[in-house]
Amino acid sequence: MLTFATQALYTGSDPWPLKFINVLIHMVNGVLIYILSSQVICFVFKQRSTKRDWLISPELLAVLVTAAWLFSPMQLTAVLYVIQRMESLSALFVLGGLLCYWEGRMRLIGGKGFAWPLIWTGLVAGTLLATFSKETGVMLPLYAFLLEWVVLRGRGVGGFEPKLIFLFIVTLVLPGAAGLLLTVPSALNGNAYAGRPFDLAQRLWTEGRVLVDYLHWLIAPTPNALSLYHDDILVSTGWFSPWTTAASWVLIALLLGLAVRLRKRAQLFALGVLWFFCGQALVSTYLPLELVYEHRNYLPSWGIYIALLGLASAWQPAVAERSKVLRTLVLSGIISMISLFALFTAIRSQIWGNPYRLAYFEATTHPESPRANYDLARNMLIMSPDAKSAIFHMGMTQMAKTSRLPGASLQAEQAMIFMAAKNNLKVESMWWIDMRRKINFQPMSAEDVSALYALINCSNNNVCKYTKQDRMQLGNTLLFAMERYPKDAAVVTLYANYAANVVHNIPLAYSLMQRALAIMPSNFNYWNNLVTMQVALGEFKNAQVGIERMRELNGKGIYDSAIRIAEESLVNKKSAS
Repeated sequence: MLTFATQALYTGSDPWPLKFINVLIHMVNGVLIYILSSQVICFVFKQRSTKRDWLISPELLAVLVTAAWLFSPMQLTAVLYVIQRMESLSALFVLGGLLCYWEGRMRLIGGKGFAWPLIWTGLVAGTLLATFSKETGVMLPLYAFLLEWVVLRGRGVGGFEPKLIFLFIVTLVLPGAAGLLLTVPSALNGNAYAGRPFDLAQRLWTEGRVLVDYLHWLIAPTPNALSLYHDDILVSTGWFSPWTTAASWVLIALLLGLAVRLRKRAQLFALGVLWFFCGQALVSTYLPLELVYEHRNYLPSWGIYIALLGLASAWQPAVAERSKVLRTLVLSGIISMISLFALFTAIRSQIWGNPYRLAYFEATTHPESPRANYDLARNMLIMSPDAKSAIFHMGMTQMAKTSRLPGASLQAEQAMIFMAAKNNLKVESMWWIDMRRKINFQPMSAEDVSALYALINCSNNNVCKYTKQDRMQLGNTLLFAMERYPKDAAVVTLYANYAANVVHNIPLAYSLMQRALAIMPSNFNYWNNLVTMQVALGEFKNAQVGIERMRELNGKGIYDSAIRIAEESLVNKKSAS
């Protein structure tokens, strides 16, 4: 956020400078990846029992691994999707911390000074900075442990360093145990999955297939397979539903077992495989996150390329003449693969260069993706000059198609209602019926809540010209949602907003605000809403109590302005009365 704030100060919200800085961060990460690759590969080569040359020299292999990582089409969303600067910036600090750790370990092995300060700084400072960019930064100590376990093996001046055990207990074991204690209970009791169309078991089953898809897209990507949206993925409901669920987990188990077994004989392969799967341990296991995102592979993907290219270059035939031929073939294959990566990345970046072109490509390559189809319809409606234009009708038709897709949120119906009401067109009653049907049969997601809020806000801002029937339909839909989710404070607040601002039923709105606070008493915004209404109703004592509670919830001062406004409003209202 600090980098975004700095850019906003000088370049505003122009997307080109934002993306340009992201590309620069990616290039810096490429330099760090090369340094790490070179250090690890050269260290492994020097420790080999036999000194026969590899098919590809360690220095060249590090360049090829870096090129594969830099040009991989899978990296594009972490770079050109501006908000995912959090991913690339976190990776920058992880890589910086690991290189600091590695330098400290080299000093420790060589008997040089200042080793332990570098080791501790790399793990502690690197982890903090990386985590302040994105939560995945907490994986830095695990990556360091993999380097230690597979490559360095605890070496010190006189052999194994016992201090390393204490180091990883402090930086990895204890924080990891604390994280599990904090996050596992909510995942097991099902509350965390209330807003997801899958449960914990289904997520774990599905993630096996997702991880295999990641491997496929990293090694042999195709432009049509890669996408910003993967919400059309089929959720696994059992080991054999579909059958690829069990097959995927068997493949993952085999790869992990092979990596552990070959830890001493094929270190680069073992390190790479373990690096990839450990890098996915936070985002592809029990946490109730979305099922698929390509940017989750930004740093873990290095493991796949060092494993694949390291395995291809380490083998050496007995006959020297065959070695030259094999070296040429292997090198040509690797260069061809990297060239294809660069070509696919260039094609993807060209598609991303225009919002409509991107939306059209995503919707045509992922026709069952509600988000991709919604984005296309939204772009059509934005581009339309008026409601009589052909592209407006195309957009409404596309939006209607989106609303019928399996798993689609309320956004499509909300958009059709919004555009019709804004342009004095008839709001179809079927759109409201479809919204209530989805509320009844699908979990209420954050997107659904936002869609309903947009319909209320549209009326409050006099953008939507609702008829009396439209306002009644909106109220019935919100009431249905509240009856379906009576313990969801956000849904209750929606109906309170409607009661206060659309139909002006102040007593109902007041009681609903109190109800939302009873469900979630630590929400600052709910208290702010209640105090605003209490001031308007002349309940000054209650409002003062509410303001005191707002102060208690203002832990870091981020709500200072809201509290000041509430206090001024209370004083002015008292004076006026």
